[in-house]
Amino acid sequence: MGLKPLFAAALVALSLGLVACGNSGSDSTSEAETAATQESGGEAEAETTESEPAPSGEAAKSEKVEIVEFAYQPDPVVVQVGGKVIWQNQDTAPHTATADDGSFDTGTIEKGKLGSATFKEAGTFTYHCEIHPTMHGTVEVVE
Repeated sequence: MGLKPLFAAALVALSLGLVACGNSGSDSTSEAETAATQESGGEAEAETTESEPAPSGEAAKSEKVEIVEFAYQPDPVVVQVGGKVIWQNQDTAPHTATADDGSFDTGTIEKGKLGSATFKEAGTFTYHCEIHPTMHGTVEVVE
């Protein structure tokens, strides 16, 4: 009589332990952190990949653009002067974010990796993928 309840209790405890140690299936945060660390020469940087309202509330200090299904999302993206745009490649193919006027270029961004550019002047900057020229996007930089 004493073994069945003990076995059941052990089975429940084992199940709860496995659930607590389970993976949610999403590892994009760790990949993003790794890529940001690699981009900064191995030094850990506090990167914010979500929109952060600017002091004026009109534009973000940083924006994240995901590359999904051969498209930049969102497009256009708006940041304040001095702001940063971070591109994360969610496609299986490599991509770039290269300014049409040559003012910035992320270089090749492999799947799951990041590329970024900081914008020091106001204006509208159109860009494309050097590897897939039909891909286009726009960064609007405001005061």
